[in-house]
Amino acid sequence: SAAKDRDTRQVWTGSYVNLSCLPVMATYFDLRRVQLLCSCNRICPLSQLYFCRHCYDVRCGNCVSHEVDSHYCPNCLENMASAEAKMRRHRCGNCFDCPSCGHNLSTRATIVLVPSAEGSAAKDLSKSTPQKVYYLTCNFCRWSTRDSGIADQATPAGGWQESPNPHEQRVEELVAAYRQLAVKEKNERERSKYVRKRNYMLLMEKYPVLTPRFRRCRSSAFGSFGAIHDQSAPRDTEPAVEISIPGVQAESITEGFNVDDFVKKPLKIETVTSVFQRYMSPKSQPTSVSQLEPRHKALAVKRSLRCRQCEHNLSKADFNPSAIKFRINLSAFQHVPDLRICLPAQCIASACSGNVIAAQLPSATAYDPSRPLPLGLPNRTLPVLSFASVPAASITLQGFAMGKTTNVVLTLSNPAHRVTTVRLCQLSTEEEADKLAVCLSGSPGLTEVCAGATIYSTARLTLPSESIRLAAKSDVTEYDDLATTTTSNEFSDDDPKVIAFRQGNKVGVHVGVTPAPAGSDKTVFERQPVRALIQMTFDYQNTTSSMLSEQRAAAASALLAASGIATDGKADVPPTASGDQPMTTSSEELRDIKLLFFVDFGEFSA
Repeated sequence: SAAKDRDTRQVWTGSYVNLSCLPVMATYFDLRRVQLLCSCNRICPLSQLYFCRHCYDVRCGNCVSHEVDSHYCPNCLENMASAEAKMRRHRCGNCFDCPSCGHNLSTRATIVLVPSAEGSAAKDLSKSTPQKVYYLTCNFCRWSTRDSGIADQATPAGGWQESPNPHEQRVEELVAAYRQLAVKEKNERERSKYVRKRNYMLLMEKYPVLTPRFRRCRSSAFGSFGAIHDQSAPRDTEPAVEISIPGVQAESITEGFNVDDFVKKPLKIETVTSVFQRYMSPKSQPTSVSQLEPRHKALAVKRSLRCRQCEHNLSKADFNPSAIKFRINLSAFQHVPDLRICLPAQCIASACSGNVIAAQLPSATAYDPSRPLPLGLPNRTLPVLSFASVPAASITLQGFAMGKTTNVVLTLSNPAHRVTTVRLCQLSTEEEADKLAVCLSGSPGLTEVCAGATIYSTARLTLPSESIRLAAKSDVTEYDDLATTTTSNEFSDDDPKVIAFRQGNKVGVHVGVTPAPAGSDKTVFERQPVRALIQMTFDYQNTTSSMLSEQRAAAASALLAASGIATDGKADVPPTASGDQPMTTSSEELRDIKLLFFVDFGEFSA
């Protein structure tokens, strides 16, 4: 206990902490170790996927439709319609961002002496009256509107006007000219669809039997008819609007370039704005700190996600900006069992070398409150906790050898409130090549992961042949560390050679990993990570469809009972305590879902 307290104190003092169990937890919490194959042939972690309960398939952010539901200000939480947001240029009229660091600006009040109309403005202070004024300030970098010479306001509601844009008129002229040009081109495209070549022209080209005499007679016969119509009043038509885009007039340079101002005059870095500060104000692009002006805060949006196959909503947030709940949330981690890996500590090279895995914290000199803060946000650094011994991108395995089986624990978590049955299997080389043939051709990211190979697996797994039952998820056991189902009668027949542990809705499964399947080249394998493709099959019950079917059946039974008609000649079933007929869930709602998991154990040490 004393050693544990000493290590805990060393974390906060900035030295080191002994995390001997970190390699196991590093592989467990690294979401990139286990990824799923989406319906659009992309591989993503489970936390970035959605599960469509109508198509019974997983969707990622690239294969769903994104729709904007509402616009709101993230600071004052003012909700507005899309038309109003467009009119305001997607900016809030009451909230401002700091032009120096981008933080929110706060309104502060102060009292100043305002000279009265009777006294002098500079000499007679006895006749001055105190007045409360307001200005904007940043609590992060201490910038205020007074630093830029912006006058204080008499009301806290605002009144800080933006400086006029010198290029606004030019931009409006170009937008109006190009809008007219777009309308003209659209009308020409629509008119070209209905213009057809005359039929008699085709006949004259195909049958040249019309003599010149007949043509002259025909023209004279129809000439009088055309003359009569020519005498009629012409139709009033409006001429087409001529579109002219004004050119840019070059201004003559009258001032000369004085080099002495840049050579002899000392440069004050603190008065020059950074590139980040200039890009935050693209219309003015201030070069000096005194030219910075507060920016209206950009609006945020609440969006909904819709499946492109069945057009059903996968995610829909609440309309209230202050609400964090979802009306519809079909995240995959709430419907699909979670699969993760736990490597033993002796299988990771950094843990076997005897070195202490240190959580390196920044030293005391990383941040000095006495030093002035820089003006640019990218130059400001905050303390960051990083584990240098175990990089998040790659883990070097130790103890793995060709043909040697190493025990690894796969952890399965059940997100459903019912017992779920899961079956794990690894595809053969031929089946995996057939499965990934279409995926590799349509997914550049998956092709990069496979590194030009036709299969993904570089190791064979010894998976349990029987099904694995996962306990139902309970909200009580999540907060009880001592809760376990190992002594439950429901799972008393577990094989200890297969089941490593059970705790709540989680179960650990022993899996043997054998690098380099039969027929593979050793030199090629040592340049590739140890990975495998696992197919998971689990039974899924659509609770929403079951509830809808129960409600429809209950309504039909109530209607038949009110009319006195027996259902299918069966005896009337006594109602329950709630007054409804007892309904059973249809077996058709229980379906088997098959998903492919890409498991990356780490890199093989040569």
